[in-house]
Amino acid sequence: MIRKFKFLPGTLDNELATGKYRSVMFNFTHGLGDAIDFYCNVLPVLEARYPDIKFGFSTHKGQEWLFGNVSSFEYDLAVHIGFECTEWDPSTEETKAERCLRCEIGIPLKQRDKYSLPIRFGSPLVGTHFFSTSSESLSCEEDVARKIWNRIEERKLIPIDTHFDREDAKIRNRPYPWEHRNVVDAHASIFNLVGLMGALGGFAGVASGNIWTAFCCLPPECILYIETDFPASKLTRMPIWSIKEYDEETVDNWISAIKRHAGLTVADEEA
Repeated sequence: MIRKFKFLPGTLDNELATGKYRSVMFNFTHGLGDAIDFYCNVLPVLEARYPDIKFGFSTHKGQEWLFGNVSSFEYDLAVHIGFECTEWDPSTEETKAERCLRCEIGIPLKQRDKYSLPIRFGSPLVGTHFFSTSSESLSCEEDVARKIWNRIEERKLIPIDTHFDREDAKIRNRPYPWEHRNVVDAHASIFNLVGLMGALGGFAGVASGNIWTAFCCLPPECILYIETDFPASKLTRMPIWSIKEYDEETVDNWISAIKRHAGLTVADEEA
């Protein structure tokens, strides 16, 4: 029979040591920082101490996307964790996790020094480059550019313009005013460009040095070529996406490919 366990300081460890429970759920109603702290520093101690007990971690505020959905009905015991602050307490050198282990759980141990999340996922950043620095005819029309940018945001990813303002550019361009996330005023260098591309999950752009850099840093299915003077076949034989006019179906397929490569599922789209 499932029951809530309201424990006194230090009694949870004693209760678990009785061997009565095969599964225990922690009801954790705190912020993301505390959730990561508990997951990384408290749960592993309990899992090592009680390898025969299945521990669940119930969170809220969207954190369940990261830690998983669990129900108290699946567990023998449901426990609420207070996770009291220590940051502003001058009387102790303990971290919050250490106080939780000692006072709430009953295990006086130092916290771990290794942090990892239960899942790994790729970058949500999607680079754009709508301008050529060599030929005006290669630049993308603003209407098409804005629709691509807006669709990236609508699909809950993060667009960022990757255009660096170089002194030696033949054509002097700057991102459109609505491209509020950009690197145009950052130092223009090959190091910064290649490093930025390597941090992206996907890329959409015209024929330029930026798309060639994307070819080297990203999977082809995560790249969208915006055709102006010539088709993608004049650039590469890689199976990249390509549009001449705005085509939402192609753009959506490209964004879905980015999400798949990042490890997101269809259900995650609503997270």
